[in-house]
Amino acid sequence: MRDNRMVWRAFGIIVVVALVATAFTGCIGVRQSSVDAIKARGTLIVGTSGGFPPFEVINETTQQLEGLDIDLATRIAQELGVDVEIRDMDFTALVGAVKTGMIDMAIAGMSITEDRSMSVSFSDPYFTADQAIVVKESRTDINSPDDLAGKRISVNQGTTGDFWVDENLVLTGLVAAGDVHKFGYASDALLDLVADRVDALVIDSPVAAAYVAATTGMKVVYTIVTSEFYGICMNQNSVELVAFVNELLAEMEDLGEMQTLVDKWF
Repeated sequence: MRDNRMVWRAFGIIVVVALVATAFTGCIGVRQSSVDAIKARGTLIVGTSGGFPPFEVINETTQQLEGLDIDLATRIAQELGVDVEIRDMDFTALVGAVKTGMIDMAIAGMSITEDRSMSVSFSDPYFTADQAIVVKESRTDINSPDDLAGKRISVNQGTTGDFWVDENLVLTGLVAAGDVHKFGYASDALLDLVADRVDALVIDSPVAAAYVAATTGMKVVYTIVTSEFYGICMNQNSVELVAFVNELLAEMEDLGEMQTLVDKWF
């Protein structure tokens, strides 16, 4: 009887091991690539942050987001053969949304940085930019970064403009931390300047130019050369999607499609 119990116990162990191995193998076998998962869903979910012209801005007539980044998102979805869903989010939430899988990618004039690249993957660059200082036309006392000492400044929180102000003005003691007004949407940072609650706005140079062109009484007084590259932000596990996007970006560049987008929005 003792021998029979030992036989059955050994048999049970073998069965359990076999089931676990089968389940594990099955999981590997059914794994979908990041591209296949999007195609199966039928929708590409893209996160962005409005009020950042000419990359993403609300059309006053349709009340829908439009801009270079929106056209780029639509083009990627078209190449995938799926619909596109645009989710307008606070800029500071985008990286987290990519990491948790809430969105497939973020296209939001986002600069490729070393810190961001530690937790997410980026496509190859699709645009270059610097930072710029925007003030009201009536101001004559602010003409360079040195003139920002002791001033109140608005920034788009979590952006490279925010980081530049922190590193070059706050940490150096030139500007008090409390005098830096941070906003999740770039358009709110501009409104802070329009309302005279701050003395200057520091923001990406193409966006600064768009604001000045569309807002009466504003001017760009200085371009801070930071030589940044915008990239499409994706989950680090989305290896196939990153490769797909890079291939498409290269094709669009070769065919002149990227220049067409730039010409359309600039």
